[in-house]
Amino acid sequence: MNTPCDLPFHIGKYQVQAELGRGATGVVYLAVDGFKGRQVAIKEVHAHLLRKPDDADRYRKLLRNEVMLTARLRHPNIVRLLDADEQATQPYLVLEYVDGQPLSAFTTPDTLLPVAQVLDIAYKCCNALEHAQREGLVHRDIKPANVLLSKEGEVKLTDFGAALAVRSDATQLAGLVGSPSYMSPEQVQEQDLTHHSDMFSLAVVVYELLTGRRPFDADTDFATLYRITHEAPTAPRLLRTDLPEHLDAVLLRALAKRPQDRFATWADFADALLTVQHALPAQRTQDSEAQRFALLRALPFFADFHDVALWELMRLGRWRWAPKGKVILFEGQPGDSFYVLVEGRVSITREGWQLSTLGPGVTLGEMTYLQPEHKIRSATATAETDVLVLKVRNPSLREASADLQSRFDKAFIKVLVSRLAATSKQLGSWELSSPEE
Repeated sequence: MNTPCDLPFHIGKYQVQAELGRGATGVVYLAVDGFKGRQVAIKEVHAHLLRKPDDADRYRKLLRNEVMLTARLRHPNIVRLLDADEQATQPYLVLEYVDGQPLSAFTTPDTLLPVAQVLDIAYKCCNALEHAQREGLVHRDIKPANVLLSKEGEVKLTDFGAALAVRSDATQLAGLVGSPSYMSPEQVQEQDLTHHSDMFSLAVVVYELLTGRRPFDADTDFATLYRITHEAPTAPRLLRTDLPEHLDAVLLRALAKRPQDRFATWADFADALLTVQHALPAQRTQDSEAQRFALLRALPFFADFHDVALWELMRLGRWRWAPKGKVILFEGQPGDSFYVLVEGRVSITREGWQLSTLGPGVTLGEMTYLQPEHKIRSATATAETDVLVLKVRNPSLREASADLQSRFDKAFIKVLVSRLAATSKQLGSWELSSPEE
């Protein structure tokens, strides 16, 4: 981080603290939003690019277009756009500040991240790019420098300045756009682009993070572009023998020359990466966030929770393993939390009588949340097998976003209606089986 003495004191209402970096089109500064008391990143266009009226008009239009394209992106793995001023003397964007490093810091043989972490990063990038696709965007410049890794391990995709809106009439960059080493064959050939182009570029990034080498690099950009369109990459495991057995097939499929030969969807690519990750030798207590996210996503209870809500829940809850025979809830005891049963089975008893056996996807103890005045557990829940649960404290959920609370409320209502219907059905069967008077 540079702190030259000639830093601008203010950009708009933001007080500049340091220079974070600079590129061909602008400088990125670390600044403070005094009103909200938070650090932000400001991307300001170079002054020399604005000297000619035609150039200035073009760069202002492109910045305005970037604002239009990215303002609607709301995903935990995409850097948020907070503010912008394309009419300023030097136009600028104000972005969420990520205290960390770009993935380009981890692309040499001596700086490579653990394999499990790379697969976790790739999984989160798939989720982010799937969100962008749903919003009609193709990023077009996926590369390590445009993926940030925070000090806490969070992954953030950034720089949608080259993004293509596939359903827009807005002014956009045309021609050969992107960084040569990470371009897809269809980018090189200036064909129509879909999400498959970003998929190819992400696979190049993952390949580089795992091996310390880019799959198509050559001595010149022209030679690199030729290799991208004509030559097959070396299998990653030939460059690094400790990589998981099935990783070659996953990456080489994502690096297929023809878009239709790659994974059909981002979900397919993410699932394939997750399958490889599951095969890594690791303790269950060290399951990655991506694996746990996938476990929650697969549960019917969370069918109406979008990714942002699930990630918020991941931060909110506490994961717990319980061995067979462990009592999770005690009848008659007070409680201020509920549990989501993610894996395994539990037995529900009341006054020594077994009421039911429940499997993954159910909630336990939610009535203490729905009825705060009644904190006493009405039944005992005991693990019939080893179980994985997500514990959510009632006070924490009440302080969560209104969206997450609303989704839980709706999901709980569905659960209660389902239980009521099951009870009514059971009562009906008892009536039918009763002897006539």
